[in-house]
Formats: sequence, structure tokens, C-alpha cells
Amino acid sequence: MNRRHILTGALALAAASTPLGGCGSEAERRTFPVEVTSTPMTGANERGWTVMVESAHLSVGPVRFFEGRALTARRFDWYTLMGGTALAHPGHYAPGDALAEVLTTHTVDLRTGATLGDANAVTGEYGSLELTLTAPTQATDAQGVLSGQAMRVRGTARNAEGMERRFDALTRLSKPIQGVRFEKSLGMEAGRVRIAVNLGTWLGRIDFATATDSDADGVYTFPADSQAQNALVRGVEDTTAYGVTWVEGAAQ
Repeated sequence: MNRRHILTGALALAAASTPLGGCGSEAERRTFPVEVTSTPMTGANERGWTVMVESAHLSVGPVRFFEGRALTARRFDWYTLMGGTALAHPGHYAPGDALAEVLTTHTVDLRTGATLGDANAVTGEYGSLELTLTAPTQATDAQGVLSGQAMRVRGTARNAEGMERRFDALTRLSKPIQGVRFEKSLGMEAGRVRIAVNLGTWLGRIDFATATDSDADGVYTFPADSQAQNALVRGVEDTTAYGVTWVEGAAQ
């Protein structure tokens, strides 16, 4: 069964269910806001570069929540032979039933954050979520800040030897990021989900010296086969780059 459609059945079941005796054993319909923000990068990355982020944008949506818990494991891959760090990734991850979803797509300024919308949801035991970082459309990125890509970070990187790189980093992903940890026994309490993008994880593996394409203004981009671009993609794909928490209480 296509798990993207499981939520429809769950919601129908919840609508028809009436918990007996206040036991709360049946799933109930509810909604909750989902917001996206970021945590800044602090200190040098693992390649010795200190980064000042000037702007960071992300095209995100849909977001889907599942009952299956995310299991992490260390994986060997060929990237480690080039001096990179093996990713934490879902090990034997089984998403299980879908419990909530936000189907809209938004371009988010990660410096200020934004609310994606209300998740159409049911109560239950939440274990993980799936993030789709999709290429924006004219409707979702009217200002063109993403240049057709799923994410974009601009800033300046410096290392201890005094090398400086003003950079403009962009990429898109071929598939959703699955198995992002979010463990919550969710009832009818007031609150919202906050997804915090860790910019330090996004940029933590990059050797900015391998960014060799610069424009007339001296701003470097990452060649497709460079260590910088490969490290950027792995940072964005890393499930640990997304800290998901439940924030109690009504939104301010």
C-alpha cells in the first residue's frame, strides 16, 4: 500500500470513532502548526573553515509524519576515503502508518523562520517524519531567491591560513529525506512542531578551497564534481541536520 495515502484512512477512522469512557484509546482528528527555523553555525567546521552565513533559504513541503521510529547507524561509503565523514542514516527504517501531513510547499527564509501551515493529523504515537525539499515554482518563490534549487546558502568562509571564500551554495535533492527523528505521544494538547535546520551540519563537511568557480564579483560556486558540492549534498541529506521538537502551548 502506498503510505502516502494511509493517512486518509486513518482520518476517516478517527472521524468515525468515539472514545468510550474517556479512555482515549481511539485516534482523534486534530491539527497542529508546523514551523521551520534554523540554528546557526558556531565555530569552525571539520575542515577548519569558519563560516559567516549571510542568507539561507529552503523550499520545503510536503512534510509527512509517521509512527515508525528513526534508527541511526554509521555507514561506510567511498566518501570517507576522500576525507569525509560517514553519515548517520536510517538503519532498517520502517515508516509505518502516516499520522499527519502538511501538503503545501513554501520558500522559507531560515534566518527569520516561517510557519508552513497546519498539519492534518490524528492523535497517536509519533516516531519520525519525512521532509521533501522540492524545487520551487514561480508561485512558491516569486522573488526567485532559490534560482530553481531546493536550498541556497550564501556567505563567507575563512580558514586559519587566511584563505577567504565568498560563496553561493545551491543544490536540490532527488528524493525526500526520510527517517527524521520525532518521537512524541500526541494527544489533544495545544502545541506546534518546530523543525530547526542546523546550518552547521549543512556546511560542516565542506572544504571551501575546492570551490573553484567564481563570478565577476569574486563569489564562488561549487563545481558539480567537487568535494565542496558533494559535502554540501551530504550535509543537506543528513537526517541529523533537522532537529524536530514539540513546542507546548498556543502559538504566540
